[in-house]
Parts: sequence; structure tokens; C-alpha cells
Amino acid sequence: MSPVDENDAADTFRIGDRSFSSRLLVGTGKYRDLEETRMAIEASGAEIVTVAIRRTNIGQNPGEPNLLDVIPPDRYTLLPNTAGCYTA
Repeated sequence: MSPVDENDAADTFRIGDRSFSSRLLVGTGKYRDLEETRMAIEASGAEIVTVAIRRTNIGQNPGEPNLLDVIPPDRYTLLPNTAGCYTA
């Protein structure tokens, strides 16, 4: 492991054992379509994205556009917003 510069460590946002270079969290709502969502989130520089589970297809509706195709979980940390959900 390489040494960490004190200034780099001070600019890091840590949650548990995860480190982020951006403190900005963005959501996926209010965009016209998935392409606009992708472009806005990419342009923001955010690494953490909140996802409204009730409003977004994340694979539960095969054949429909899938948010995970444009906001890949291997690139972003996804935080589910389960407001309004009453069952699994």
C-alpha cells in the first residue's frame, strides 16, 4: 500500500471502510430520461447515488429501460431510498 498524503486523507469522505473523493450525493429522480440521468450524474462527479426503488426499474421489469445500465453499481455506490415501500 502506498503512503497517503495528509492533504489527500483530509479531502477523503469516509463511511465505514469506504472512502470517497466527492462528498456530493445525487439522486436519480427528476430527469427526463435515463440518458439525461447518466449525463447529469457523470458531470456531477458524485460517487454516491440515491435510487428511489419504487419509481425506478433496476431489473424488476425485464424489457424496460434499466437504471443499472446507465448507472453501473461497479462505478457508483447506490443508496436505496425505500420510502413508500411496504413489502420486499
